[in-house]
Amino acid sequence: MTNVDMLATPNLLLEANAAWEAKRFEVAELYYAKLLERQDFLLDDKLEVYPKLADAAYRNGHYHQARIALEDWANVQTDALGEPIWERLYLDTMAQLGKTERLRNHLAWVLRNDRLPWLTREEVALWYGQYYQTRGYVEEGLDVLDKFYSEAPDTVTKAGFENAYLQRLQEMTDRQLDDLSGAITTENLWRFPYALVGFEFDARKASDEEAWSTVWRNMRSLVKNAELVDTAPLEAKLSELESQYGVPRIGIALALPLTGPYGKVGVKILRGVGLAQWRLAQQGVDIDMRVINTESSDWNERLAALPSHYTVVGGPLRVSAFKELTATTAGNSILADRAFFTFMSSLGDLKEGQDAWRFFTSHNDEVRSLVRMTVEELGIKDLAIFYPEEKFGRAMAETFYSESYPLGGRIKGMQSYPPRQLKQWGARIGKLLNVPDDFRDNKDAPLEQPDFGAVFIPDGWGQAQTLLPNFFFYEGDQLVFLGPGLWSRALDNAKDIDEHYYRLAVCPGAWLEDTDGGRNLQNALNEEGLGQADFWVALGYDFLRFAGKLGAVSPSWDADDINKRIAQAEKIPFSMAPISWNSDGVAHQDLYLFSPVRNGKQLVDADKMKIRIERAKARRDKRIEAYEQRMEEEAKQQIEKAKSAQQGM
Repeated sequence: MTNVDMLATPNLLLEANAAWEAKRFEVAELYYAKLLERQDFLLDDKLEVYPKLADAAYRNGHYHQARIALEDWANVQTDALGEPIWERLYLDTMAQLGKTERLRNHLAWVLRNDRLPWLTREEVALWYGQYYQTRGYVEEGLDVLDKFYSEAPDTVTKAGFENAYLQRLQEMTDRQLDDLSGAITTENLWRFPYALVGFEFDARKASDEEAWSTVWRNMRSLVKNAELVDTAPLEAKLSELESQYGVPRIGIALALPLTGPYGKVGVKILRGVGLAQWRLAQQGVDIDMRVINTESSDWNERLAALPSHYTVVGGPLRVSAFKELTATTAGNSILADRAFFTFMSSLGDLKEGQDAWRFFTSHNDEVRSLVRMTVEELGIKDLAIFYPEEKFGRAMAETFYSESYPLGGRIKGMQSYPPRQLKQWGARIGKLLNVPDDFRDNKDAPLEQPDFGAVFIPDGWGQAQTLLPNFFFYEGDQLVFLGPGLWSRALDNAKDIDEHYYRLAVCPGAWLEDTDGGRNLQNALNEEGLGQADFWVALGYDFLRFAGKLGAVSPSWDADDINKRIAQAEKIPFSMAPISWNSDGVAHQDLYLFSPVRNGKQLVDADKMKIRIERAKARRDKRIEAYEQRMEEEAKQQIEKAKSAQQGM
């Protein structure tokens, strides 16, 4: 090694630079440090040496020396912090020194300091994105990139930032991309940086024949909808992949009643389907759709005759149609060849998530939503069931019974009633409420209250309008009445309801217009002049967008493949209450809860309902108090009469 003390300053600088170029960083660090100690070393030369000294010290693992060099550099050059190399070296050094608090503060400083050159701020943003990601804080890293992107001064700088990050993504491993993709949600998937993450994540799956149709649809949607300045790189990549793997065809069949008693429902579903198909076409996703009328005698044969790429079926809507399909060998063959997503509450004897799937509210969904609200929000754990003696009533009663206990409910009463013998309904209600046989002999006497606070009545809305007043006749006005989804759908067209009997009534439903999804659907319908949204229109609209996201399913599909695809497809922004599926393909839907009002229904307010319950109990307490006072007065009068009679003798 050269004796540095023997070298003149210019020669020492030459030697130091030579060591630097040769990547002899230990020598370079020593020489640059010696140069900065010399009195005749000029400022301009110092400004050249500081970044090299800091970098050499960092490479040598001398992080404190690197920090000192950076601080000295900033002291002699006031705008040093605006240099990308200063920022990169500083951040790397602080990370190695474990200065997490200083890094957090520096990030906040750079974010609010718009006087720093944009390229420097971009370098900082990319550094922090990687820093957080490598430490397992993926969401924080993407959030930093999102914040810096929003601070970009113009579209040119935003486009540059997009391209710089896309290049970073292309350099990442599949594992790193997989980690990033976990932070994508329906709320952020179109925004930077999430849109770029999603695109690159899908692009790497293009060679998988089974996945190609799904990832193609995702990438096409991103190219059309991403809120980016420059989508040209994405378009070029997608075009390249399309040339290599082709443009997949997505075939979806709808098995619906278009005539007969349920024809109007089928037509509503198709109205939503048609809107979704048009919207997807505008995004570059061409869905080949066929509709089969399940009221036709040969609908099974027509479904079986569809080309093989129609591998996803929506429907049927009626249980009888599905039974007709599964009752024959040909029908079972159709089920084996195509993935059915039925619009029914149950698949009967078939196994959900294996034989077929459900795209509809189940009885369990309805019951869970009711029990959760009653137990968790109203604090009522003691429950009863009053059900009609027919198939639907018995099935719902069993479901309510089995679902209540895991959610904290206790069944304290259960009573059935003959659905067509209205004259017996009052007596059966009296039996459920333990009304004494001599009740009519003294109607003024307050009845004992049942040992439950809510009663489930799985019957139609028309029957409920007759049943609930009977509960009031037996002083059951403080009970909460829980009804099935049948009530909710009937209330959509109900008028002039006597609210007196339904202030404590609750029913579940999957459609609420006053949500983001509901408003978006109605706005889309308005733009196309397609009328009013309701549950059935929302069902069709959501299903086609969901099925399109499943992609073109291979004829060799199996249940595990469908269940994996569902995990991505379910991320659509639903217009009705969102449906989710577990890893076994079993659907769950979190429903809205409504109370009947004069001209329809409104969302339940649990706090207001608790107040109503307390008021009902208070009114009862007053009746009891008034009755006891009256009884006491009558007793006194009897005593006085007896005394008077004795005195008159």
